Amino acid sequence: MPVDTVHSSYRYYNPDWEQINDCIAGERTIKKRRTKYLPQPNAEDQSPENTARYDSYVARACFHNVTGQTVRNMVGQCFAIDPVPTMPDEMHHWLEDIDGAGVTATQQAKLALKNVVSVSRCGLWVDFPKTEGPITVTQAEEGGIRPKVLIYEAHQVINWRTVEAGAKSKLSLVVIKEKYEVIDDGYESEYANQYRVLKLDSESGNYIVETYRERESLHVPWDTTMPIDGQGQPFKEIPFMFIGAESNDHLVEKPLMIDISNLNLGHYRNSADYEELVFMVGQPTPYLTGLSQSWVDDVLEGSIMLGSRAAIPLPVGGNAGLLQPAPNTLPFEAMEQKEKLMQALGAKLVEKKEVAKTATEAGIDHSSETSILASCCKNVSDAYGKAFRWAAQFANIQTADPDTEIMFELNREFAVSRMTPEEAKTIMGLEQAGLVTFEEARDKLRSGGIAYLDDDTAKDQLEEKEEEDFAKAQANMKLQMQRNPQFE
Repeated sequence: MPVDTVHSSYRYYNPDWEQINDCIAGERTIKKRRTKYLPQPNAEDQSPENTARYDSYVARACFHNVTGQTVRNMVGQCFAIDPVPTMPDEMHHWLEDIDGAGVTATQQAKLALKNVVSVSRCGLWVDFPKTEGPITVTQAEEGGIRPKVLIYEAHQVINWRTVEAGAKSKLSLVVIKEKYEVIDDGYESEYANQYRVLKLDSESGNYIVETYRERESLHVPWDTTMPIDGQGQPFKEIPFMFIGAESNDHLVEKPLMIDISNLNLGHYRNSADYEELVFMVGQPTPYLTGLSQSWVDDVLEGSIMLGSRAAIPLPVGGNAGLLQPAPNTLPFEAMEQKEKLMQALGAKLVEKKEVAKTATEAGIDHSSETSILASCCKNVSDAYGKAFRWAAQFANIQTADPDTEIMFELNREFAVSRMTPEEAKTIMGLEQAGLVTFEEARDKLRSGGIAYLDDDTAKDQLEEKEEEDFAKAQANMKLQMQRNPQFE
């Protein structure tokens, strides 16, 4: 099989990934896809007139990007607080440039989470530079010899295979589709496809990297390398990790945003029908009855003036009126129904305030949303921790326990889990009654997303406010006494 062979799961899910990414990209991309997302009325009619009508049909339609807004909201919940890295000092400069192109670890992790909450899949690959032998940390820093952590979207990883390694399975093959620059004349570049093959050698079990280029040959590698770690030993595993919404294994998951994107596109199609209806019959049409041709020619002189300052002379028995059809609410009702369904799926952008929920129902919704987002954040954290540990192995950075001393933890305290005002009042009432301490109350308010200061800072600010209030009260009392001596 050629190197550009795609995995069966890739072939099955790629249309979903493409649809979700198009929705996230927004209205311009959706409308550019034309009939893929908005079927053409009378598609068998390919006349210029029908084509022009379809152009107007597309132009009037409105695509409300609920899918993209939902993804952005979920990512924003996580990155409201920056990730917390735990690693040796000599690794901290990697946080400011994780991929060799100036992208910070936080920026790349945000992109990774965006992919996970949208299509439930992306991948991290730790790319090791070529070295002649073992290198020290100093040599790596002085010579710019350092690993890079690269992120790949789901559609870029076209094939993969696993092998059993004891009680676990590990990746034995990963094929990544990339672009490489063929021509650069100083003003414009031309690109072609390149396939990066990460695999374990069938005989030695060593990790090797092969590169195939379409302009060269898809049967003979254009380049082959065998990376080695900081002690000069070949790697026995592929430094690549999938990130999913539920787990970080190689299995492809149903994309989180596929249901919302389906409804989003249905809403777009209903919008096209609704706007077409408004355009066709939205304006009332005047009509006149009982007029002869001579009356039209001699009295009206072939024209009719409308408006508050115009009068229409009519013959005996003549009549004038406005023709306005009864409203067809079906497309609008269909749009409203889809908005409610998107709301139920977590699309807060179109949530209706009048839709009431019990406290129990709201708590269940918050718990569910939090658990999905928390799982995504945990998986991204685990993947970056693993990537940094691979990078440390290449750079020969030694730690007593890499699993606990090299980590990259994303925030999991989300605004969606904030307590209700009633719950906050209850906590404050318990503290005032002396049933919980100030610190315990503050801890609950912090976890609920209401308080954000540490306890000592909060105490200092509260004491300052009490002193200011007391001083203001004394000043007011003194002023009252000056104005009304009888109060002394």
